[in-house]
Amino acid sequence: MKKNYYLPFFFALSCFCSVSASFASESNEIEMNEKVVNPIGGQGESHKGPETSIFIYQNAYVFFFGEDYAGCSVSLLLNNVVVFSAVVDENGLVTIPETFIGTYELQLAVGNVIYWAMVEL
Repeated sequence: MKKNYYLPFFFALSCFCSVSASFASESNEIEMNEKVVNPIGGQGESHKGPETSIFIYQNAYVFFFGEDYAGCSVSLLLNNVVVFSAVVDENGLVTIPETFIGTYELQLAVGNVIYWAMVEL
């Protein structure tokens, strides 16, 4: 009897696809706009190019930024004060604690650029 070594791989892949499809169908798309150049040591030039946007997805307290943003810093601000910060994980996700309720500014630092959007938790 020949053993099928691919079966666990296909099972894991099907589970991932169903979770991804579920996340996408229940999530809200959010446009994050470029905010400012992130000054190093309080110095920096103003941005000279056109403003760009990126799109992320929110499902309750989970934000999906995409794998390209793994390692980038994410901050949650209330009245210009950082109340939570995290790093985008290798799957492109950040989970905010459920203790945060209300409207917050969500910031994503990508190199020298900060993207922002107002989010409801």
